[in-house]
Amino acid sequence: MSQVTVERVTHDRWDDAIAVDNGTIELLAPTTIGPRITEFGFVDGPNEFHLFEEVRDEWPLLGGHRVWHAPEDRERTYTPDLEPVAVDLLDDGVRLEKSPGEDNVAKAMTVRMAETGASVEVTHELTNAGQWPVEFAPWALTVMKGNGTAVIPFTPQADPESLLPDRSIQLWPYATLADDRLSFGEEHLYLEQDPDGDGETKIGTAAGDGWLAYLNDGHAFRKDFAHDPDATYPDLGSDTEVYTDDYVTELESLAPIQTVEPGETVTHVETWTLEDGVEDLDATAAIEPDSV
Repeated sequence: MSQVTVERVTHDRWDDAIAVDNGTIELLAPTTIGPRITEFGFVDGPNEFHLFEEVRDEWPLLGGHRVWHAPEDRERTYTPDLEPVAVDLLDDGVRLEKSPGEDNVAKAMTVRMAETGASVEVTHELTNAGQWPVEFAPWALTVMKGNGTAVIPFTPQADPESLLPDRSIQLWPYATLADDRLSFGEEHLYLEQDPDGDGETKIGTAAGDGWLAYLNDGHAFRKDFAHDPDATYPDLGSDTEVYTDDYVTELESLAPIQTVEPGETVTHVETWTLEDGVEDLDATAAIEPDSV
């Protein structure tokens, strides 16, 4: 019998929401907006995600976890998700579906929580509801609360004897490698969230490790996802991206760019884990994919 509890709850901000927990971790997904996961963490612990207090008129800045499609475009990508979603309660989680917006893309998110431990599988679906093929990639974005550090794997992908490059770093126009929030280790990049930092910055990597992590207040949140070495990824080949500013850090994973036919659905799966007792960057072994 499943140890996962799934129930509808009344929420002060979202009115109706779905709460999922297994005694170790819990999450909250509103039904009045979305698909979006607004809370995630240990039971009775703090929310690992950041939520903005108010929605701006020009764009719904909410926080939590959402699904978009890449590459980023001001007209197509920023379709609001402020309408109610269709809900299907599962034994171990919930499925949330949003009708197509102005972008002609229907979005869905299916959450399945492990019976024990601190693991959640999140499947993101994008369906082309238009009348012609469209090229895009599923893009999963998680807004983390401040004062933490993102850990980006950057390990060699090829034989040490190879004469060809095997990974790369992408920079956005407002980013610089001289940013003091960014640091380099032998096998990881680190991007610190600093409330007194120098505005926004964003980096992407094409390293192919298939995971990202965020260390904050003794907790390590990690998201794992598949990487296809033969596929083409958005943003100069990025499957992993991290954005930060004076308020939050955003962990972003991307699927390959695909030509999506009318009525076709493409998916992107992340597995989340949460670890306690990770006090500093020297404890990176606790966030490696085989450690949990």
